[in-house]
Amino acid sequence: MEFVLAFSPRDNFRLITGKDNLTEYRFNKKEIQHLFCKICGVESFAYANMPDGSPVSAINVNCLEGVKPRELSSQHIDGASM
Repeated sequence: MEFVLAFSPRDNFRLITGKDNLTEYRFNKKEIQHLFCKICGVESFAYANMPDGSPVSAINVNCLEGVKPRELSSQHIDGASM
């Protein structure tokens, strides 16, 4: 399965464990804080701001325990064409 993101207001996202195993990467305009697992290299989530300035979390649903991403309704977004 590919990268599957769910977006949530940042105040609604709470990392319970694993903070010490994360490393940050910023590219392009360096506005998005991409957080990767130091052990496996997967991007688990990112922090950014919406166009209106409100803080948001982008969560890789594949990293959530107990969630079956293929059972979620989704919307494909072609980021290259945006």
